[in-house]
Amino acid sequence: MLFSLASCTLWVGTAAGQVVTLSNATILFGNVAVGATSTRTLTITNSGTSNLVITSITATGNFHTANCANATVQPRANCVVSVSFTPRVPESSEGSLSIPDNATGSPQTVSLSGTGTAPIVSLSPASLAFGNVPADTTSTSQVVTLSNTGNAALSLTSSTFTGTNASDFAKTETCGSSVGAGAKCTIVVMFTPSASGSRTAALSISDNATGSPQTVPLSGSGTHDVILAWDASLTPGVVGYNIFRATTSGGPYKLLNASIVSATTYTDTEVQSGQAYYYVATSIASDGVTESGYSNQVSATVPLEAGAIQ
Repeated sequence: MLFSLASCTLWVGTAAGQVVTLSNATILFGNVAVGATSTRTLTITNSGTSNLVITSITATGNFHTANCANATVQPRANCVVSVSFTPRVPESSEGSLSIPDNATGSPQTVSLSGTGTAPIVSLSPASLAFGNVPADTTSTSQVVTLSNTGNAALSLTSSTFTGTNASDFAKTETCGSSVGAGAKCTIVVMFTPSASGSRTAALSISDNATGSPQTVPLSGSGTHDVILAWDASLTPGVVGYNIFRATTSGGPYKLLNASIVSATTYTDTEVQSGQAYYYVATSIASDGVTESGYSNQVSATVPLEAGAIQ
């Protein structure tokens, strides 16, 4: 049996017109540090038989593009688009790529997503005030809580005291070199005034967060105190004591306490640098009126401030 074939034309694997093929329908940037730039590529292929004319390429959100806008892509050729993501804030971001062209389905679109990451520092309280503390005496400690409210780890370079009276402050802390996202640590601060008067400094924390170094203002006042202590009276019916002070030995004495002192200690906070003081005490009976004679006199001299003229 004899077969014959008439003349014919066969097209294999080639579509008529312009046919766009995109290498990605979605581009995921993942986590990118705020302020940094991450770049991905998108390949646009013309798998048709006619020239593909790309009018423009635009991106929304915190995304940007380069290359291929106003380009002509010949059949079986391609053009590579550069797509970048530069997050401005530590949060998720979504956008899209729009590619208007002369092919069916124009504009072609690609979904874009990424997450900006950054540590965020929160300090509580914002400042510490220690009030009046006797010179060369360590205050009650106060705590600063450092919280990382961002979505990336906080790297700590250092935490130091700065300012005029930085050496009057000391600390212990639990922060180490890194604080994870959503975590917190504490810095315990103590104040030991080396002299009387206003004392100021700042806790300075260097890190990789915006605004570094973070600072916590510190303040306190050094005072000179004389602390008196005595044995309790053995006389029956004694309910308290009066404390007297003089600037010359033997008086005259001035009553210091506004109400009867029931304890066996008294702190005189109204003293001056370089001055000598003389103290006596009396005991008070239960009627609140009957009072003993003066006790033996004791003296105390307040240290002279460095650089002071007596």
